[in-house]
Amino acid sequence: MNYAETTGADDKAAAILAAATEAFARYGYRRTSMADVAAEAGMSRAALYLHFKNKEDIFTSLVQAYFAQSARAIADALAKGGPPEEALARAFEAKIGPLFHKLMDSPHGAELLDAKAAISPEVVRACEGRVRGVFADWLTTEADAGRVTLAASGGDAVLVAGLIIGALDGVVTAAGDFAGLPGRLRALATLLGRGLTV
Repeated sequence: MNYAETTGADDKAAAILAAATEAFARYGYRRTSMADVAAEAGMSRAALYLHFKNKEDIFTSLVQAYFAQSARAIADALAKGGPPEEALARAFEAKIGPLFHKLMDSPHGAELLDAKAAISPEVVRACEGRVRGVFADWLTTEADAGRVTLAASGGDAVLVAGLIIGALDGVVTAAGDFAGLPGRLRALATLLGRGLTV
């Protein structure tokens, strides 16, 4: 992930975020220290503190970067068109993305998911709102073009977008075995997509 492009951070802060990603994947959230991040970034702890006040600040920035990248990738995936189940399958794959895979491939994946919710709940809510907006915009466009139906929700694209995000998050959280996650996400996309089909 290009942290400078995704977050607007300067090159040094972007390098710190990339280093922190490696440290969190290796040690988990609880065991990772600012010294670990500084060592991974090849800088002193004092230099690290010039950019981030603490580990929570770094982790919050990583969460924001993940959601910013996800929102763009989801919008691009949905813009490719096709039947709703295909568009949703692409969008779900885009939401998970490379950073999620990197962290979930680590032995500390579940801990990092928990840390995301515990460390920055207000940031997560705001970021999820942005992603929900991407799905709502797509649903509105597709419904206006007669390609999907929102009849079951009374035409409320925001409600349906929230249900899509809730179902997606539920599948991810309950996954346990992340190796099987892509298949479960395709099944969810098929189920939801067929429900939206005109």
